[in-house]
Amino acid sequence: MQRKELLQMVREALGGTATQSAAELALEAVVRAIRDGLREDGEVRLAKFGTFRMKECSPRRLRNPRTGEEMQLPARRELRFTPSHHGG
Repeated sequence: MQRKELLQMVREALGGTATQSAAELALEAVVRAIRDGLREDGEVRLAKFGTFRMKECSPRRLRNPRTGEEMQLPARRELRFTPSHHGG
């Protein structure tokens, strides 16, 4: 699903009479709240939807398949999503 389709669904959920800008504000508010929750707590749980979680990934060694050169992948943070088993 693309952003445009998601915005249309938000408009419909708001009664179908909401403006495009109202739907965009609603969507941006939810995305901002999830982002801020991840920054503060490292995890956001939405009942009957799922859990967004930041995972710390250790540095690791890789090999370039073309050249065979060994490279070091630095430590990083990665966003993970686990869907709820009670979705619907």
